[in-house]
Amino acid sequence: MAGLEENYPHLLRVPERFIGISFVAFATNPAISLTEGWASLQPHRVAFINGWKMFEANATGARVVHKLDKAEQIFQMLATGRIDLALYTRADGLALVRQLGLQGITPLAPALRDVDLFLYLHQKHQSLVPRLAKALREMKADGSHQRILAAIGPD
Repeated sequence: MAGLEENYPHLLRVPERFIGISFVAFATNPAISLTEGWASLQPHRVAFINGWKMFEANATGARVVHKLDKAEQIFQMLATGRIDLALYTRADGLALVRQLGLQGITPLAPALRDVDLFLYLHQKHQSLVPRLAKALREMKADGSHQRILAAIGPD
């Protein structure tokens, strides 16, 4: 994510966005509203991966919070009705739901947060930063970037 270089000064951010990811809530009840953002979680039982700082900082106001070690556990809890919302990334969650063969679980909109991800290089590779940024721009322009992303996942 942008800003990583503040904590790791030896890293240099490639200034071209690599990919965007959406942090969302998955539910078996598509009528649950998230129009109030993080505050929308308050009346619900939620679960997320222990150590995911964004969720730890913003989801602790939920009625019940479970922090688990594995995503499979979160989605199994959702499928069996033990939680109302599974907090995860949209693309990875969709893939996991499909892999586990779970039915009736969907990501809710809007996303809780959308984040742009960037590539980082060690400062000893500083000369490669502009070349890598240019290559990413060219791949986006010719469609190869999207084709690669489409081959690896639903988003």
